[in-house]
Amino acid sequence: MKKTALYFLLLVTGILLLSTPIGAQVNVKIKRMDFRIPNKEGFNVAWKNIRTGNKYFVAGKGTYRLARENYLNAAKYNSNNAALNYKIGVCYLFTDNKYEAINYLKKAYLKDHDVSPDIQLLLGRAHQYVLEFDMAIEKYNAFKKNLSPKEITKNVGLVNQVNRYIEECMNGKDLVQDPKRVIITDLGKNVNSVFDDYSPVLTNHDSILYFTSRRNLTPKSDRSRVDNKYKEGIYVSKMNRDKWSKAESLGKKINGEHNTAVVDATANGKELYVYLGYKNHGDIAVSKFKKGKWRSPHKLPGKFNSKYKETSITFSEDGQTAYFVSDREKETLGGKDIFRIKKDANGRWQRPVNLGDVINTSYDEEAVYLDPDTSLLYFSSKGHNSMGGYDVFVSSMDEYGEWSKPVNLGYPVNTPDDELFYITDGSGKYGYYAANRENGLGEKDIYKITYLGSEKEMVTDNSNQWIVWFENDHPTLFPEKTPLIPIDSSVLMKGMIYDSLTKDPIMAKLELIDTDQNKVVATSISGQDGKYQLKLPEKKKYGVEITAKGYLFFLDVVDPAESPSDELYIRNFVLTKLEVGTKVVLKNIFFEFSKSTLKPESYAELSNVVKFMKSNPGLRLEISGHTDNIGSLKANKKLSEARAKAVVDYLVSQGIDPSRLEYKGYAFTQPIAPNDTPEGREKNRRVEFKIISK
Repeated sequence: MKKTALYFLLLVTGILLLSTPIGAQVNVKIKRMDFRIPNKEGFNVAWKNIRTGNKYFVAGKGTYRLARENYLNAAKYNSNNAALNYKIGVCYLFTDNKYEAINYLKKAYLKDHDVSPDIQLLLGRAHQYVLEFDMAIEKYNAFKKNLSPKEITKNVGLVNQVNRYIEECMNGKDLVQDPKRVIITDLGKNVNSVFDDYSPVLTNHDSILYFTSRRNLTPKSDRSRVDNKYKEGIYVSKMNRDKWSKAESLGKKINGEHNTAVVDATANGKELYVYLGYKNHGDIAVSKFKKGKWRSPHKLPGKFNSKYKETSITFSEDGQTAYFVSDREKETLGGKDIFRIKKDANGRWQRPVNLGDVINTSYDEEAVYLDPDTSLLYFSSKGHNSMGGYDVFVSSMDEYGEWSKPVNLGYPVNTPDDELFYITDGSGKYGYYAANRENGLGEKDIYKITYLGSEKEMVTDNSNQWIVWFENDHPTLFPEKTPLIPIDSSVLMKGMIYDSLTKDPIMAKLELIDTDQNKVVATSISGQDGKYQLKLPEKKKYGVEITAKGYLFFLDVVDPAESPSDELYIRNFVLTKLEVGTKVVLKNIFFEFSKSTLKPESYAELSNVVKFMKSNPGLRLEISGHTDNIGSLKANKKLSEARAKAVVDYLVSQGIDPSRLEYKGYAFTQPIAPNDTPEGREKNRRVEFKIISK
């Protein structure tokens, strides 16, 4: 291992403590003589990109995207430089694409095992983020093994942190075995941005959303000296016809020169509780809405604030009790803890009390929220059985005033990255929080969580999902027509169901699902002309399931608010025929990184294939593996074929006759998206089945 010193910076920006203590990586130098390729044109332009990228990289995490852009341009000249691949991998790891981080960090390591002393640690972080826990543990142990006894003694805190990462991976392996059935939806571009957006607060019957963002208010906006991100400010968005309006800044009265973040509000929206990040390391203040304007925030009484950092707060419905987060020295179990403060008989706030070791841990707790209807206490923690970073937990109070052991909200609500600032809406049917998730608009985005219960298939977004209908063949599709469920509603939904290729009408069964109640609330059968109609209980979003003999099963979300009419919603549906040559992408098949070993998370999806084949005993399938274009054709073909065979082997183990299955590996010869973007490469890494005979 190189003798380059390891150094780590704990980043604290406003109220947000990042999920990893690796705030500044070893500043690996890209050497000019190693980067230059003899007799190849373009060096001067590429080297200029490297120099510009280095400036952004050294400045801090806030400009890693800009650094990455320059480094990728330089890689067009020389893509095999270990130090350059390391830096690109770091930029991806701490921004928005952990899979690309693995690709570049792995390439750097294969080119030069000693490219940086933290390379194995960073690979461990990347694998953990994408749920490859066994591989992450392997990398973490390799990192520790490479430390000398002197380095271990000198970096006890680092070793302890790596051991904690391993614990998180073990927690994650347990949590992903019992995924929660939820829809997790990004609030969209009107609310979220390419910058960090978090800390949602709802008021006025959930019609107004306040949140914190680290976007640039003006072209001359200041950046934090800690991580080079723009400073915090508060924004507001209003609900208009079931859509959030374009977010706007609350203005200079609240968003001053320093970090300002919203943490709570009164139900009527007349008072905002905010974090001010420039006094005593951070205090809680309140701003009041008077005469159509928000007034300058004033600090809460001294019992709340101290010379230490106070970051978030929540009040009971009667206003007699509050819970807040602080890192008060000698009063916490470690890092930041949750405290409770109550009013006495005279209405004066008493001395705050630490909630104790049932709730608090030696790690950080943050983003406390008391549900006003259920009195459940939600908070984020790096302790307990977190699977990485901050996870959201919930605890309830018993009749004696004692809090229960916190329960992890589970996967996929929680992931190995940060999940923070969980709240519920006024109905208690939905949750909102901030999280780092793949395919978000930026880094932290604000998401809405819809809980589906245990009876329906889990859907994590509102895009179309094509699933094979596992029904045995019958002479007719349905013995008799199912009548419409009589629902008193003024909103009529109707349209057509037809074939995707021929446009012929299809007789199909359509079920409308209320995701709040997790039950079918309306059913319709389309006629020979493909037409259907049904009544909607309310003008809100519903799940819709469509099944028809000989067609792929259809699952989607319908939203009558899209209709310009308050009384009529027209929606047509297109189904794809189940025939020879039909291909289906299996979206939830997972393997160990760079291996053909199936992960247990794949079994649910493969069980559907088993049911499908048993319901259609005449079918023969080709299982195919596909990769992106990273690496050689020979290596990718071998890997894709091995993965396809692993799927076939599993299906055979579940009772499928091996004569009904074939497997092939196509490497990157059959892309379904461009390979020049991370998103495209992610889509190309897939397993498909194709019907080869019926």
